[in-house]
Amino acid sequence: MPARPPIWSRPWAVTLLFVAASIVMTWPLVTIMDRQVAGDLGDPLFNCWILQWTGGQVFRALQGDLSALSHYWNANIFYPAPLTLTYSEHLTPLMLQVLPVLAATGNVILCYNLLLLSTFVLSGLGMYLLVRELTGTPLAALLAGFAFAFAPYRIDQYGHLEVVTSQWMPFAFYGFRRFFVTARLRPLAGGALALLAQALSCGYYLAYFPPFAVAYCLYEMATRGIFTDARTWRALVVAGAAVLLVVGLFLRPYFQVRTLGEVGVRDPGDIQQFSADTYAYATISSSSRLWGSIVRAMPRNEGQGFPGFTILAFAAVAVGGGLTRAVRHARAFAGAGAARWRQILTVLLAAILLLLLPVLGDILITGRSAPWLARALGLGRDPATRVIGQIASVFVGLLFASPLIRRVARGAPGSTLAFYGCATAAAVWMSLGPVMRAHGRRIGPGLYDIFYRFVPGFDGLRVVSLHFMIVALFLAVLAGLGAATLMERSRRAGRFVVVLGVLAILAECWSVPTAANIRLPAPGYAWPSPQVADTPQVYRLIRDLPAGTVIAEFPFGAQAYEIRYVFHSGYHRKPIVNGYSGFAPASYARLVGPLSHIPSGPEAWKVLLSSGATHAIVHEVSFLGRDGAEVSDWLRLFGAREIAAIQGDHLFQLRPQGQ
Repeated sequence: MPARPPIWSRPWAVTLLFVAASIVMTWPLVTIMDRQVAGDLGDPLFNCWILQWTGGQVFRALQGDLSALSHYWNANIFYPAPLTLTYSEHLTPLMLQVLPVLAATGNVILCYNLLLLSTFVLSGLGMYLLVRELTGTPLAALLAGFAFAFAPYRIDQYGHLEVVTSQWMPFAFYGFRRFFVTARLRPLAGGALALLAQALSCGYYLAYFPPFAVAYCLYEMATRGIFTDARTWRALVVAGAAVLLVVGLFLRPYFQVRTLGEVGVRDPGDIQQFSADTYAYATISSSSRLWGSIVRAMPRNEGQGFPGFTILAFAAVAVGGGLTRAVRHARAFAGAGAARWRQILTVLLAAILLLLLPVLGDILITGRSAPWLARALGLGRDPATRVIGQIASVFVGLLFASPLIRRVARGAPGSTLAFYGCATAAAVWMSLGPVMRAHGRRIGPGLYDIFYRFVPGFDGLRVVSLHFMIVALFLAVLAGLGAATLMERSRRAGRFVVVLGVLAILAECWSVPTAANIRLPAPGYAWPSPQVADTPQVYRLIRDLPAGTVIAEFPFGAQAYEIRYVFHSGYHRKPIVNGYSGFAPASYARLVGPLSHIPSGPEAWKVLLSSGATHAIVHEVSFLGRDGAEVSDWLRLFGAREIAAIQGDHLFQLRPQGQ
């Protein structure tokens, strides 16, 4: 009888292990998770509002008001613009995941933090299942799970729930893998559901991840020689069509709002700004206790893509071990020796390749090569692209000249290592954006440029560097393959090294204590309060106002405060003319100038009335000096009636009800 696997390797035990690790790695979040959010008081508050808005609409529908679902996308910000939920993520799978907790507690901050912690646990579990399936080695799979759950890139993204919600990626690959191994439809359905959950959890991953999922299915079919199998194609097409149908229903309002001209194409310069430089892969978040002050090649916003030395080391073991096995296997089936001219040509081409590889490395690091070498190789304006093309040409020549290299290459299409290695390289290439840059210098057109030009939706996405998470996904698989390779060579020593590797991965990602409730500055205004959990009394009054109430809040247009207005609107659910999101409608842009800072005079009053607002809140304590009092005086001067003054918040009725 086969030996029973150890208890720790069972999925429920692995889940508990990742729960414990997540609590430790985000300490002291678990002790404050009902009143503070991990990260800053920016996007986390905005995501809390999304959860409250969409969850509230579902609650109303469950209580019998089915019309609530017809207004699902017409969120209560940026009044009177329609479909304002589509200006950013809708987070529907995340809302459904935490809906019972939201119903039981009403505490959206608790829900947000639970979702954040769950991303680590589920990412680790999904990767564990995938790599265990690929290698049959639970300890190697465990290392891979830690490599993905605690990839260094996550340190910088605690404030972006949609970005760290990448846990469904390994589950999708696991489901597809099990389908191809067993030919059963149940794992295919599971993989399709995971793909759907991932696509609907983050709009960026909706675009960036499916091409790799499709490539994986094609790889499996090629490996198994079932390209002509009608049953397999039928199952994949049905599963894919079901996913596309549901995704299409969620994309429809996004396309509708795009036709209105409120959101749309991103400027190429804007996209390039948030694309990775090659130096991003040598830059880690300053929050890393181990490397934060050392691995800082090019610190900039959304540019911390350092994969971790430990993860890279295990991935390198996988690549080295795989090449060694491939060469050994090819030599075992070697025939007669190659002709003399082929041997000479092979040596010559290999020498050229050994010259070109350091040149490419130099370009990727410095953004240029020695002038004489650039002239000799004809590198010109796009040196990286040209050198890559030359390397590809030399490799084709090697395939022609060397039977050994041909035999090695024939094994690549069926190699798990080859697929995940190529997927890693493709994800890195995509992360560099439409124009690749090294140390700020152009080194050639990027693969992303093709998708930007020809694939719908890519031209509306700004942060190309989010491919870092997909790079982390594939590197984690490679790290697991490397761990399995070590354990094949020497089980006892390999296990020791793998356990040390897990600890090293955690050390590189260590950022405890986790920062929470970091305030955003509001230039020209008072610093916002660090506390947001307690709903101000003025919003309790707003919640009780009759239907048709529309709120304008001052200070107007200050982002740090606009985010808070949006957050609290999830509680009172009345429309507000203020707002914050990935895009903003033209109606809001017209208000910002006249109403920002200290609005005054009849023109500003007319602009305020034209917004549709029926009430205004002046948060006088949010202004400096007497600025807030001046805004209140301005409203009184033009006939606004003060309804309440509570803790520095003044509520005004701008016009009689019904007008």
